[in-house]
Amino acid sequence: MSNNVVTELAPTGTLRAAINLANFLLVSSRADNGDPQGVAPDLAAAIADSLGVGVSYVPFERPGPLADAAVEGVWDIGLIAVEPARAEHIEFTEPYVEIEATYLVSGDSDIRTISEVDQPGVRIAIAAR
Repeated sequence: MSNNVVTELAPTGTLRAAINLANFLLVSSRADNGDPQGVAPDLAAAIADSLGVGVSYVPFERPGPLADAAVEGVWDIGLIAVEPARAEHIEFTEPYVEIEATYLVSGDSDIRTISEVDQPGVRIAIAAR
């Protein structure tokens, strides 16, 4: 690995990896020392290892604040989903994972397929940033 790459990705000598704790598919638990465990932390550790530096996890409870912190210089890499608005301040790589999602509806809902959701008058609730 060239020194330029290491300096660009880990300018402090440690790879500071922003981790979205809300995604239980990518962060499954915490170690005894509080570090997140799962696919995302393992990937960050592997990247740090390939750079020849240590890893420091910068945990965020939600993806919105993680993305917002991109301009604050508190992390070097962030493991977060691509969204067009985030691309204003974050340079994304190719995805390392694709996660399929769907909708949850009440049992008395007439909605039975995803195509029925994309209709006038159907309201969708999402978690706040």
